Amino acid sequence: MTGIDAKKATLDELLDALSAQSIMSEPIEMEDKIIIPVTKMGMGFGTDLGRTDRDGSHEGPARCGAGGGIGIYPVAVVVVFKGICGPEGVKVINMAAINVE
Repeated sequence: MTGIDAKKATLDELLDALSAQSIMSEPIEMEDKIIIPVTKMGMGFGTDLGRTDRDGSHEGPARCGAGGGIGIYPVAVVVVFKGICGPEGVKVINMAAINVE
């Protein structure tokens, strides 16, 4: 696998994880309401490609590395009340406003 192939494979895996479905999760249906979790995602990615031997020369074998990470954080919950039309039938609960101890 070349350095470019390794970079592309790593980036493809990270992009697969960053989908709209990951941000707006599957709705949870209850008796009188539908709950939709909403999350925030962040991604970091880095690569390196080089040829350095133990003696510091650039004659050694090609080496490459790639890595990344994704963080997923709850942001809000959207609650849709069945049978209540208009804005009164929807409530957004901000998860940052909830004090968890």
